Amino acid sequence: MKTQLTLIAASIALISGNAVFAAGGGGVVADPGAMQGKHFDAKGKAPSTFTVELQNGLRKTLPFEDKRDFEESKRGFIAAPAYKTIMADAGNVAWDMGSYEFLLQGKDFDSVHPSLQRQAILNMGYGLYEVVPGKIYQVRGFDLSNISFVKTNTGWIVFDPLTSKETARAALELVNEKLGKRPVVAVVYSHSHADHFGGVRGVVDEADVKSGKVKIIAPAGFMDHAVAENVYAGNAMTRRLYFQYGVLLPRSPFGHVDQSIGKNTAAGNLGLIEPTILINEPFEKMTVDGVEMEFQNTPGTEAPAEMNTYFPQMKAFWAAENITGTIHNIYTLRGALVRDALAWSKNINNALYRYGTEAQVMFASHSWPRWGNDRVQEVMRTQRDSYAHLNNEVLHLANNGVTINEVHNVYKQPESLKSQWAAHSYHGSEEHNSRAVINRYLGYWDANPATLIPLSPKDSAPLYVEMMGGAGKIMAKGKQLYKQGKYREAMEIVNKLVYAEPNN
Repeated sequence: MKTQLTLIAASIALISGNAVFAAGGGGVVADPGAMQGKHFDAKGKAPSTFTVELQNGLRKTLPFEDKRDFEESKRGFIAAPAYKTIMADAGNVAWDMGSYEFLLQGKDFDSVHPSLQRQAILNMGYGLYEVVPGKIYQVRGFDLSNISFVKTNTGWIVFDPLTSKETARAALELVNEKLGKRPVVAVVYSHSHADHFGGVRGVVDEADVKSGKVKIIAPAGFMDHAVAENVYAGNAMTRRLYFQYGVLLPRSPFGHVDQSIGKNTAAGNLGLIEPTILINEPFEKMTVDGVEMEFQNTPGTEAPAEMNTYFPQMKAFWAAENITGTIHNIYTLRGALVRDALAWSKNINNALYRYGTEAQVMFASHSWPRWGNDRVQEVMRTQRDSYAHLNNEVLHLANNGVTINEVHNVYKQPESLKSQWAAHSYHGSEEHNSRAVINRYLGYWDANPATLIPLSPKDSAPLYVEMMGGAGKIMAKGKQLYKQGKYREAMEIVNKLVYAEPNN
């Protein structure tokens, strides 16, 4: 195990140096602020009349009359620190919540999808919040994820200590300042993405872990999966995450506004301390310093190794990253193994009938809590049904001949789910999640012999350009389609020219 841990630590250092590590399906960027505005027009580009028309239509049809998420996101607020910027030990800015304050102007931005803007505002919560009076607290808005503190007889159990040492340390300092200083007696890693363990050295000393003074609890397989999802394809993931999240864009209504499960990923010191206790059984009970917990292993859901936690004394359910304020990735665009939508749905269903029938609050490592048993069950059922419908309807379509290259234009979520904010997609989307389901069951091939061994784009594109009459005709047609608001069609043909003449 010592050799394995050394290799893992070295791998983390390597990947961190190359600026990526899986975080909530995204990635950790060494210093996202350093490159802002250098490759893009910081002033942005005004949305077209077609975009404005679309946005205005959405404002009329989306369920904006449901304000409960806003009420819940503000509930239990205790205090926010005077600062909005957290510096990394290396001297760079690790976190800058203030750079997103343009979202609090009360304006509707035509350059931002109305549903995404709503989500971005909800994710502006910043500071210390009470979840269960006198027992459970969260610090939100210090990183992509939330850090949770459960009060024990003598100290704190910390759930998911953020991405970086600096942001986790600042969160603990805020808790100690406002609630009284107490030692950390245990840390729980919910799963194997870096925004849920990377800041552990900001809340505990490794010597205390090795001595047995502090426990670190994680799901079975945690150490293997903490690296396996990233190291093997780390360089490719680095390139892809820039497209997934637009992290080089300036923070503005024309650039980076949100990452759906949080604002952004902290750019500080990422570390890992090996767990001392692994949860191996499907359901496993444990008491730590007077706090009773039952862990629910949920492998193959949002992460290969993940677990939920129930607190029977408080009737509080912690949903890890399995239930948040968005329908999640089944396939993450940065690249990862495709997740199992059916297993995800079944694990939520198990949690619903084991804990959800009595839970009075549900909180998680992203987004905001939900209070009251009716509300808890509503959100659990909505997300359970969303993942189940995705899996089952896509398989139905596939069995009726719809291919992986068509399903994203065919699959639609039913209106009964669309009317629920908890069923809306930000981190995942119907388009790429539906293709992921087919990929999981049938693989990438669409069963057309002509596509089995295709030419590479750089080899096929010149032929397309020649047959379409050359670059001039393609550019002219592309501009015509663009002016008509037919953006996908424009991309389809101009992309051929990009590969045929990359220097054009």
